[in-house]
Amino acid sequence: MTTSSTAPVGERDAIFYVPDGAFDRGLSDVPPHLFVDEQRRALDPACPTSVIAMDLSVALGLDWPATTPAMLARYVVVRAGESLSHLFQATGEIFYVARGNGVTCAGDLRMPWRAGDIFVLPGASQTRHEAAEHAVLVCFTNEPELAYAGARAPEPHLNRVVAPAFFSGAIVDDKLGLVHQRSGPQTTAGKSVIFSTTPLARMRTILPSMTAAVNTLEVSGDQRPHRHNAAALTLAIESEGIHSLIDGERLDWIPFGLMVTPPQAVHSHHNRGPRMMKSFVVQDGALYYQLRNPGFSWTA
Repeated sequence: MTTSSTAPVGERDAIFYVPDGAFDRGLSDVPPHLFVDEQRRALDPACPTSVIAMDLSVALGLDWPATTPAMLARYVVVRAGESLSHLFQATGEIFYVARGNGVTCAGDLRMPWRAGDIFVLPGASQTRHEAAEHAVLVCFTNEPELAYAGARAPEPHLNRVVAPAFFSGAIVDDKLGLVHQRSGPQTTAGKSVIFSTTPLARMRTILPSMTAAVNTLEVSGDQRPHRHNAAALTLAIESEGIHSLIDGERLDWIPFGLMVTPPQAVHSHHNRGPRMMKSFVVQDGALYYQLRNPGFSWTA
């Protein structure tokens, strides 16, 4: 009879489970959440040049920083005349410019930006942000996905699925205007502009496992309650008088506050403000599209 110390290699680490429920893994749920403290720090005019992670890893029971099990969001604050560099182990990096203007450099790439712009870069490279005026960017990556798999991101020059791309905020607003001109009252989950790049054009996604869009809702509008398999990270751009209901819990939006909508949560947005709702939404939905299992359904 072998013991754990003398068992052949392979048998030593083999574990057999006979569960009562085949799908029960004892995992923590993804909680609805609004990152209030992080937003206050990032928007404080005295905030130093820094990176502020929106980290729920403790609540999620994870050993690495994570906003959801597959996504990590951060505020990137760069004071005027200063710069900040980072290297994230991610397939790609998505940025929304909340405030300020400046330029981001990665390798030979130099990408100017201003408030309202969006851009995406391959991950695993030295990224440097330089601010001409006090700037706040919000960064989204798939680092937790890679950490879970024990995988490293491809080197930027070997990355065939993430192309550097820049989406002008002015052009986004023009596209949104066209959407609202050609359509009537809200009948879909949102009137939006979805972002993609050449390598992922067929899937209409911005990263292999993540989607990104700017979403809107008219004044006095109520989004129809719905659910989907993807978790969503919603960054409030126009937030006055806006709130969301997530599984019956009300979350009131705050300027450039980030809200987590858990997977399969019944949720809806409601506009009681003086202007059109506007948000930048990142989801891990691209993976579900690839699996042909988005899980979208109306709930009312």
